[in-house]
Amino acid sequence: MSGNASSELPNPQFLLDEGLVPRVAEALTLVGYSITDLRTAMDPGRTDRRILDPEVIEWCQTRGSVWIHADDRARKEHRRLLQTSGIRTLWIYRPHGMMTAREQLRILAFVLPKLIDSYERHPRRRHYRASAPNPLSTPSFRSITL
Repeated sequence: MSGNASSELPNPQFLLDEGLVPRVAEALTLVGYSITDLRTAMDPGRTDRRILDPEVIEWCQTRGSVWIHADDRARKEHRRLLQTSGIRTLWIYRPHGMMTAREQLRILAFVLPKLIDSYERHPRRRHYRASAPNPLSTPSFRSITL
């Protein structure tokens, strides 16, 4: 490898949902991923309003971004919109609804290269799930059907 790591990666744009820790996006940016957190991307400088999932889906659709989220409810409630929008998603499963920033970073660092490769090899597969049942387990990664 030489030079700028970001120019060497096939680098789709990723959007990290507000259910995940924004510092994770910052760390992944440092190693060459084009990733931003939801607040920075859609509502910089403001924290007084909730950004609704349909807005996020539209934003990702307009920009061709991959939505990284941890909300199973969004996946169920907006199934049709996710299917018709054509966006790609990565759902991070959090056991008991909680996960530290360290765990989020560990899972994403393991999964993102596999996700990028999968999008290139199987472009019709648009939705994936990643998880790690405990801090010592190897993260799992698989395609899902909405």
